Amino acid sequence: MDTLCLESLMLGADGLVAGLVDAFPRETVAMYHLVNKGEYKQAIAIYRWFMPLLELDIHPKLVQYIKLAATAEGISTPYTRAPRLPLIGEEEQRVKKIIADAIATRPLL
Repeated sequence: MDTLCLESLMLGADGLVAGLVDAFPRETVAMYHLVNKGEYKQAIAIYRWFMPLLELDIHPKLVQYIKLAATAEGISTPYTRAPRLPLIGEEEQRVKKIIADAIATRPLL
């Protein structure tokens, strides 16, 4: 689960299998390297910024959510194959706002 990535690294995990890394690889790799260097305070700052995005990975529509995030980063499209359906209405707007807010407050790496 993406929401446990920092704790896992701090407890000695050698790497991650994660979803939001697809859309935000720089931030994920930065956290990884900071933990490996023992710079936990900086890693935690990125993790706190990242958490609203990471929570998108623990929902049944995680594929659609991750694809929206990757689309916002210019590296994907929002389209998914059946049986997954596109996001619409309030749900789509809510997820896009989470993504936009994160991008607007992205930490400097």
